[in-house]
Formats: sequence, C-alpha cells, structure tokens
Amino acid sequence: MPEYHSIGKKYSTGDTGKDNTNPVSAEPVANPSIANVGKYLSAEASLQLNGPVTDEVFEMRKALCVACPSRVLSDKLPDEIGYCRSCGCGVSERARLTVKLTMPATSCPMNKWGPSEGRHKSPIERAKSWLAKRLLGA
Repeated sequence: MPEYHSIGKKYSTGDTGKDNTNPVSAEPVANPSIANVGKYLSAEASLQLNGPVTDEVFEMRKALCVACPSRVLSDKLPDEIGYCRSCGCGVSERARLTVKLTMPATSCPMNKWGPSEGRHKSPIERAKSWLAKRLLGA
C-alpha cells in the first residue's frame, strides 16, 4: 500500500497494522529564500547600527521562545536557548536563539514578538560604546 509522509506522521491508504507515527528529526532545516536573506541582513545590520536590545526585551523574548513548541535543541551546535523550527534559518552559529533574540530588527515567525529598538539610539551612541569598550575595557 502506498504511504504518504507528512511532518511527524506517516499515513497509509489502508490499515496495515503498522505504527502510524514517524518521529521527525528535531533539527531545524534551513529554508533559504530571498525574503529570509533580506530579513537576516536587516537584522544583522540593526545589531551593528543600533546595538543589542535591552535586557528586558531579551528576557521577554527568551521567555516566549522557551515556552514555544517550535523551539528545539540541537546536538550539532548546542545553544542554551535552542533554535526555532519555524523561521527557516536552520542550525548555524548566527541562527542560535541566544544570538537572534538580541537583534533589534528581528521578529518571531509565529508573531509572538516583534522588532524592538537597540540600546544605542544613534550611531554616535554606538561609537561612544565602541570606544568605551576599546579604551576602558567597559
């Protein structure tokens, strides 16, 4: 009998007596598209230009992601918070939720949280912060 596969399930056209569940790997799969690449570049640029989000915003985003059923942990590249299966970024250094949650221009693909401002409201504040880190080790 033919079988049809869907995420997390296996269906057949008749009762074969087989188990109809087929566990899917928890690893997020990269789904590159022009839209995703544009969102990624915008998010990275916002982090460089505006700095990371505030601790309060980060913690709020983290709490929502930790409770989300789309969040998974990876054995390939461990991360404290994990990865999102819904965003299409896959498993990579920059796709870690500990990184993505700090980016001002990023948003949840499930609309649980949206873009926020970075800590640096202007490029001058960003330059001051950069100089303070380099000169004072702050």
